[in-house]
Amino acid sequence: MGRILVLGGVGAMANETTRDLVETSKFDEITIADIDIKKAKAFASQLKDNRLKVVGFDASKVSDMVKIMKGYDVVANGLPRIFSLKAMKAAIDAKVPILDLISPEEETLALDEKARAAGISAVGGVGITPGITNILAKLGAERLSQVEQIDIDFAAFRSIAHSPALLHVILWEFDPNTKIRYCFENGKLIPNPPFSGERTVHFPDPIGTQTTYYVPHGESQTLSKNIEGVKRVYIRGTFPPRAMGLVRGLYEYGFYGSKSILYEGKKISPLDFVRKYLLSVPQGDQTELWGYSVQAEVIGFLKGKKVMIRFQTTHPPMEEWGGTRAYDKNVGIPLSIGAQLVAAGKIKRKGLDGAENMLPAQEFVEELRKRGFRISEELTDL
Repeated sequence: MGRILVLGGVGAMANETTRDLVETSKFDEITIADIDIKKAKAFASQLKDNRLKVVGFDASKVSDMVKIMKGYDVVANGLPRIFSLKAMKAAIDAKVPILDLISPEEETLALDEKARAAGISAVGGVGITPGITNILAKLGAERLSQVEQIDIDFAAFRSIAHSPALLHVILWEFDPNTKIRYCFENGKLIPNPPFSGERTVHFPDPIGTQTTYYVPHGESQTLSKNIEGVKRVYIRGTFPPRAMGLVRGLYEYGFYGSKSILYEGKKISPLDFVRKYLLSVPQGDQTELWGYSVQAEVIGFLKGKKVMIRFQTTHPPMEEWGGTRAYDKNVGIPLSIGAQLVAAGKIKRKGLDGAENMLPAQEFVEELRKRGFRISEELTDL
């Protein structure tokens, strides 16, 4: 099946990508690329698969990434958000197909023509949200004759500071300075403030009923252009109530907008202090429930009737699915599935776009179910 390179393949989320590739793929070589060589070698040794290789690299340098990508059949990028654009540029220069956990944003989507010219497929947002959510929205759209509206909601249950990158994510989601908290209405992407768009969603147990809010995920940007005729796209999400309470407090008390303050003769940034504190105390990485659930509702017409197709995902209890890994699997496994579909020639087009326009939706869902994901589907007349 060839060779795959997993960038950050020992990280908090992408380690599950690597595990799934070892357990389910037919790649001849699986290379973990990480700045922490010692950690990567220990992880590879733990997995006990002679196909595993380890290479070190500096993700801050596009030229460094180009060098290590050349010669591979596909790249799975599990690096933090700040490296997403550089990884995409490097894959285009190396002329190697790539999949990324991070939402494709305006700057990334602008690379579409360059990716096509390079003859590669670059797929943005192949985690759970974006990723599974895009696939479910596409699957719903394929079953309708006309689509009017897509509502996506997620509940991401994990500790607030499971890793530096995941702490950054939740703080960034509700940062008033984050400008891409879009919903799509009648041809326009509309920015929204934090904690707006409040909606009550009944997720499957054990997550249950939660309140979701607009978040800056890429579904609104890619689904609005890739699902023909859709007039409205909304993406909302939430985290555990304890984490949401803290983030909302930071927002309401002005931590995001505060300049450095003078404390005992030294200047400190209030938000930087919060970051360092949460990453240094046990409470930052504690929460009772680890898991994930997403809901995708597609509203439109079927045989002349207005209907709604609702998909919901859940998974085995955390006690059966690896404890804290019950969260990580939801993010990392879809990246492995996408990479295997690309390597198998199942990609739908060259260029750079979201998962819904690049990967076969039904087959993707079937692969999720093989790995323990539980995906329900309901059709309702409106």
